[in-house]
Amino acid sequence: MKKKFYGLYKRVVLKFLKKKIIRNYHKYCRERVGYALMYYVTDPFVFKKLVEDYTHGFYWETLEIARILNKLGFWVDIIDRSIGSREIETIEDKYDIFIGIGAGNSGRHYPEIAKRVKRAIKILYATSQELNVFNKALKKRYEYFFRRHPDAKLPYIGFKTQVNMSQVIQNTDFIFCTGNKYTIKTYHKYGKPIYKIFVSTFPKINFSLKELYNRSQNKFLYFGGNRNILKGLDLLIEVFAELPDLELYICTPAKEKEFNLFYKDVLSSAKNIHWIGFVLVGGKTFNWLTSQCGYVILPSCTESGASSVVTCMRKSLIPVVTYETDLDLDDFGYLIKNISIEALKFQLRKISRIPREEFIRRSIKSYFASFNYTQAKFSESFEKALIDVLLKRKLIFLYEKK
Repeated sequence: MKKKFYGLYKRVVLKFLKKKIIRNYHKYCRERVGYALMYYVTDPFVFKKLVEDYTHGFYWETLEIARILNKLGFWVDIIDRSIGSREIETIEDKYDIFIGIGAGNSGRHYPEIAKRVKRAIKILYATSQELNVFNKALKKRYEYFFRRHPDAKLPYIGFKTQVNMSQVIQNTDFIFCTGNKYTIKTYHKYGKPIYKIFVSTFPKINFSLKELYNRSQNKFLYFGGNRNILKGLDLLIEVFAELPDLELYICTPAKEKEFNLFYKDVLSSAKNIHWIGFVLVGGKTFNWLTSQCGYVILPSCTESGASSVVTCMRKSLIPVVTYETDLDLDDFGYLIKNISIEALKFQLRKISRIPREEFIRRSIKSYFASFNYTQAKFSESFEKALIDVLLKRKLIFLYEKK
């Protein structure tokens, strides 16, 4: 009931307060040297509870990017991703910097906006793998699903079809990319300078050694957003349905009706699979689940650092992920190399039976590795990247005029 009320409350508040464009944001700017334009989301500027409750990391990141720009002397105009052509026509060519999403459907207006700010340095903020790589990987996952279930009636969800990538790149000078080597590599073909940006996690997650020693090696946590086939939830349901001695806790909104209907019988009969639904990071349910589960599992076909996984690593859960999640696992995580049902069953059985000392060691190292995915790391990497861009484009000399 609380979740439904919160969702309704958020929609009502945003309906009345939401702005397509926020102009002259300068809360943290001591002395203006120029203007910046950001194309992302305006919601956290008008509804601060989105950041406090951490419903998604990009709300905080949007505010932080604006703060960093202010700190460097730029007043910021923020454009919401829901903007229309009429509002875009009001954008003037007065900006020194333009930073915008453009690698997915929500960034479909990136080329149109970039063309209107000719004098600005144009930075593509890429929070996912390159469009063509993304779509190809997702297509393969659907093909694998329909090979297993040829009579299923599932719609294709999650494909990036509303973005003209060639137009995006033609209007881009630099790329700021979240993720690690794999994601960054997908953009190399465009020949643009690329800066790595670390994904952030909720700062109020508390690690507990006591919880670590009480965790079960038979319990796995799936902590993800929408697009179930993309993230491999179908695989996990089928695998755990045949592993009654292991438990799977599913934390994701139940929004994909056809998917839910298809797996309805399996989910009702498999007592070891628990569909929890949407869970607030740092909340009571989240803390209970991360105190019980030993592993966080995500057999996704395309991510860009998998913030949901690193969030659980902040609680020292051991990641079990595919290569495409683009996480550096070193010697603490487990890489899913084969996503076939039989191979996954074999691997998960093996993982659940490792010696307890090995389990503790990997858990601690997972927690240590998670320090690369904090808000401080995001801020550091973004500010350093932006300063380097200013130096390369000689905008640093704006400061001499002041």
